Amino acid sequence: MKNINTNTILQIVALLFLVIIGYMSFSSGSNWKVIQEQLKNTKEELKVSKETLVATKSELENSKKEFKKMKLQKDLLIHKRDSLIFDFKKKNAKDWEELQRIKDSIKVTNDKLAEDKVLINSLFGIN
Repeated sequence: MKNINTNTILQIVALLFLVIIGYMSFSSGSNWKVIQEQLKNTKEELKVSKETLVATKSELENSKKEFKKMKLQKDLLIHKRDSLIFDFKKKNAKDWEELQRIKDSIKVTNDKLAEDKVLINSLFGIN
């Protein structure tokens, strides 16, 4: 009889453990749902972040192009200004050597001016 009582007690204890494990399994299922929802929300947030990064990168590239255009326009204005200054000096030059130096400077400035105009026109798509 003692043998049967011990087996019965062990069976009851094993059954009790199974019930506890089953309860824990079913209660952790709701935790999985919460985890899955959090993962889904995180994926959506990552998708939005990725789209934002792509848009920001595109805007940055456009800003770089605009900055380059503005720099070239600034250079063009500087060369035009220098050309006007040299032209003024040419009209007011007193000796031949000074006139030759001014003439050489004007040629260099006009060459730079022509290069900048071609570069700016190509950036703006003007042929």
